[in-house]
Amino acid sequence: MSVLAAQGLRKSFGANAVTRDVSIDLGPGEVHALIGPNGAGKTSLLAQLAGTLAPDAGRVRLDEADVTHLPVHARARRGLARTFQVSALIGPLTALQNAALAVQARSAHPLSFLRRAEGDAALEGPAMEALSAVGLRDRARVSADDLAYGERRALEIACALAQRPRCLLLDEPLAGMGHEEGRRIVALLADLKGRIPMLMVEHDMDAVFVLADRVSVLVQGRIVASGAPEAVRADPAVREAYLGAVA
Repeated sequence: MSVLAAQGLRKSFGANAVTRDVSIDLGPGEVHALIGPNGAGKTSLLAQLAGTLAPDAGRVRLDEADVTHLPVHARARRGLARTFQVSALIGPLTALQNAALAVQARSAHPLSFLRRAEGDAALEGPAMEALSAVGLRDRARVSADDLAYGERRALEIACALAQRPRCLLLDEPLAGMGHEEGRRIVALLADLKGRIPMLMVEHDMDAVFVLADRVSVLVQGRIVASGAPEAVRADPAVREAYLGAVA
């Protein structure tokens, strides 16, 4: 049984089709990598799964419930969390405050955002737990603006974890990182593997083939291949469309 599944997603902006009958799913504990060239429609697909972009046709299911027409916050309360390619952190706030706000956001009470996050044990406890999971416990009181780039990316994952998600959508978690920063994030995601299902968009092929249980290739809005990493790597059509001479 899939934790997250989409069937026949289609989305166009005028004559530009960004997803063309895309079906994709995520199994329990699985890391499913979505790869493809720039402009293939990967981020648009994540947006349809997360609820920030409504598909023209197709269905999205989360734990077998149809969530196609649910807004972002309703999907989040059902356990769908997302990180973004461009940082969504609140820079002046500390790492702990950012994570505490993420804990607060999962509340179903519409007035929960009126509560003060700082100093609230019900918020700070889970927030600190999430920071510890990504190695940022000792940086909890540092503002997001003052964190190193790799630490900021780790904080974004911590904020997602603070929502206690059923599954994670990761949009290029290694974007803009140097080798050492990237290595730390790969280690972090490897540690989460098996515990939280992750659908990951990523251009770093080394990271993809280290982490992924399954790889799907999106080209011009269509899934052209999907399967075990080595099978996808060896697919001639995939190599021609995207991977080139990757060995």
